[in-house]
Amino acid sequence: MKKILVVMLAVVIALSITAIPASACTSSEDEVQVRPVNKTEFVTDYPYVFVHGMGGWGPSNQFYQFSPYWGGGLSLSDTDFIKMLNEQGVEAYAAEVGPLNSAWDRACELYAQLTGTVVDYGEAHSKAHNHDRYGFTYEGRALMGEPWNPEDKINLVGHSFGGETIRLFTSLMTFGCEEEIAASGDDVSPLFKGGNDSVHSCITLSSPHNGTQVANILYDPGYPLYGVVFLYNVIGSTLGNNFIVFSLQMSHFGLTPAQGEFRANINMKNVEKYYYAEDNCYYDLTIRGARELNEQIKLSPNTYYYSYSTSATNQIGENGPNIINPTVTPIFYISSGMMLLSEGNTYDGVTIEGNWAAHDGIVPLASALYPECDAETAKSYEESIANGETIEPGRWYYMETLEGTDHFDFCGTKDYPTSYDDFYFSMVEVANSR
Repeated sequence: MKKILVVMLAVVIALSITAIPASACTSSEDEVQVRPVNKTEFVTDYPYVFVHGMGGWGPSNQFYQFSPYWGGGLSLSDTDFIKMLNEQGVEAYAAEVGPLNSAWDRACELYAQLTGTVVDYGEAHSKAHNHDRYGFTYEGRALMGEPWNPEDKINLVGHSFGGETIRLFTSLMTFGCEEEIAASGDDVSPLFKGGNDSVHSCITLSSPHNGTQVANILYDPGYPLYGVVFLYNVIGSTLGNNFIVFSLQMSHFGLTPAQGEFRANINMKNVEKYYYAEDNCYYDLTIRGARELNEQIKLSPNTYYYSYSTSATNQIGENGPNIINPTVTPIFYISSGMMLLSEGNTYDGVTIEGNWAAHDGIVPLASALYPECDAETAKSYEESIANGETIEPGRWYYMETLEGTDHFDFCGTKDYPTSYDDFYFSMVEVANSR
């Protein structure tokens, strides 16, 4: 019975990231009071590139026009934060990477979109994880119109797993990858050469820097994820690459069609390959997977790092359980139940208590603040400002946690204390003020 329950939970969560939500938006665009940007206060004015999380969707899909990831979120609203920022003079773009791919693969996809090139996952990486080296091409359709020159700085914003994507991207742009250079020589992707001071600020929103126990619960038994991956292969073989709200982009594993092809083939070997490769978002989101990912990522010395976290739980008594706020987005009812049942247990050496038990529906607070490997240098942004300290690049600054806010609220599911357009303008002011 326990195995059956875990399988059902895995399938429900897998389907929930593609399901059209039934909840309605609480406010319309006509009610949004957009405060103008005072650009005279800015020290910098670099473009913003927004990267969605696991299960996210991008502008290439018609659903984005109906309910943008950034603004509409899961509320079925056509409010578009990207459009709103652009209208106020803040250059902003929404990227679209593989919703279920690993942080490495997504970072490579982001680079190809920005530069208008073919996705190159790297010779060493693709061999190590048994998948194709090359993916989709973005030639002639660079994200910002013209191919990005890495000498031109950008700001990166990542929600949820998008945070790990932009952290790894920033590290690769700065430091490169010696393994890829050794494996490919002159044929190596510029992404892996490093030497670029390209990212002005790296901003994460409710990102699982240290993983989440929900991923461990789903990944470690094996059979739940195996069945879910088979479901993706069935979708790729019957419906093609685009499924409801996004492109699955799993063609490098052979699970969905290659670009230009209509359908993939059902192939159990490819399902096994994806599962055992440990090169997917599910593994990266486990506590040990996140720890391994953190070992690959270095802080860029000239990049400002800011994290915004959310928490939607209340602890019952001094030592009681953390109970989720019943007003959270419905898809988090299941995952928050798993979080509750995980309290007191140990996953990959981490006991679920304190800030590991407090969460926003799926990401523990201890994971959203900053990567554990950077804990010694991380600082509270508000305290640093209050103390008159200079905000420095190359270290994490964590903002005050937004209490009573769930994991998807940054995407516009409900209003910020004032409004979420106000939040994004505040975020821009922080990043552009230095």
